[in-house]
This record gives sequence, structure tokens and C-alpha cells, in this order.
Amino acid sequence: MDLVEVRFRTAGRTVFVQPGTTLLAAAGMAGVEILTGCTRGMCGTDAMLVSVDRSDALEPPAAHEAATLARMGVRGDCRLCCSARVRAGVIEVLGDALVEGGRPE
Repeated sequence: MDLVEVRFRTAGRTVFVQPGTTLLAAAGMAGVEILTGCTRGMCGTDAMLVSVDRSDALEPPAAHEAATLARMGVRGDCRLCCSARVRAGVIEVLGDALVEGGRPE
């Protein structure tokens, strides 16, 4: 099984994790603190703008995560760190979705 590379741009940290790991767990392994609330994909506190090197790098959002992201009005390249699970390739967490331009123009 190939490891997945997760980069945290603002912290300058990178970690390699097993597929199925959440971005929040990857952050913890990398020593990167991400502000969280409910950790169930409903509050949106940990919404981050992400960049991926391939379309299947992350598992598709579950219904609860998709509903939260829609309610927040953020772009499709934003995910909740507590819910987004890595699959393959390279994922770069660019920063807070509400600060880093995660809302549509």
C-alpha cells in the first residue's frame, strides 16, 4: 500500500500517511495544530482550502460534510479536516477556507 503525502503549507510541514487517514489526523502526526469544533463534520470550524495532484486524492465528501460545506458557501476545493480522508497522491492543505479565498468570487 502506497503512503499518501500531505503537506501543510502555512506550517511548512509534510507527513506521509496511510490511505483512509483524515486530514486532521495527518495534521496531528505532522505536529500542525488545526482549530476544531465538533470533529464530526457539522460545525465547519476546520474547513481548509486544499490542492490535490489527482482527482481521486481524497475520498468524496460524505453527506454530512457536503451539507456543511454547502451551508458555508465555500468552493469545491475546500474540505473539512475532521472528515476528509486521503486516498492517494499528494494533498496540500493551503489554509483556512474562510481566510485563504475559499468562497466563490
